Amino acid sequence: MAYMTFFDDMPTEEPEPRVHHPWDPPETEFPAVVPSGPLMLGRAERAAVAITGISAYSAGFEIFVTARFRPGAGGASGSGDRVPGGPEPAPPRRSFRLGMQFADGTRVIGQHGGSGLSGDDEPPGPILRTFLGGGGPRSSFWRWWAWPLPPPGPMEFVCEWPALGIPETRAGLDAQLILDAAGRSIRLWSEEEG
Repeated sequence: MAYMTFFDDMPTEEPEPRVHHPWDPPETEFPAVVPSGPLMLGRAERAAVAITGISAYSAGFEIFVTARFRPGAGGASGSGDRVPGGPEPAPPRRSFRLGMQFADGTRVIGQHGGSGLSGDDEPPGPILRTFLGGGGPRSSFWRWWAWPLPPPGPMEFVCEWPALGIPETRAGLDAQLILDAAGRSIRLWSEEEG
């Protein structure tokens, strides 16, 4: 007698093949780590935020941003209103802003979530968007995707987080570090195969 499992009578659906665009994060490549160390973006009484890593692919790069929130500093409101012994209120993560300025003067302002593009339209310029994030009451992290690779020369990361008292601040990096790492990324197979 054959045993039937709970899901045996469910129809199996084949997922729709997803079209991969050149401006999307690669799924068929291993990135190379950019030797940059943490880049402090901003610090205030209640919070600090830094770029804690950069990984480069053949067509773009990933930026790891980490925020830490000072214990007992009142969380998002700064009022200190919380239940004694209870969790601190979570800071307003959406009010964090990140941008970049390249050596040629091009600026790009980051978007939380989607790229703001419709359908298969190629972006008219560089993009910077989050594609992963999380955290808890005392820390947050985001992974940002930047496309395309920057032009050679000095570049700046720009951030502000007014809700936590962090004004517009800048941290510089030589884009050549990203370009060199991109040359070391490992392509496993073509995106069409993947």
